[in-house]
Amino acid sequence: MRRTPKASKVMNRVARGKKPAKPLRGGTQLAKVLALIKARPGIRPSEINRRLKLAQSDAPRAALIKRGLIRKEKDGTVVRYYAAGHH
Repeated sequence: MRRTPKASKVMNRVARGKKPAKPLRGGTQLAKVLALIKARPGIRPSEINRRLKLAQSDAPRAALIKRGLIRKEKDGTVVRYYAAGHH
């Protein structure tokens, strides 16, 4: 039996000890961070934390970058986040 490319990719992630990416759900922290970044392109991490009342948003931001949904841009010491596809 032959595996499809998608199935083998998932199997490879599981074999390496990584969980397959889960879809975003409406009320999750990931979805809230993504919605905020889409609504305010160029937002800084401190603003994300303040608006969502989070101590930190490192993990959700990293997960969204890994999934290709947002990107991080540095300008000197300033870091800003944009939804993928926005410039």
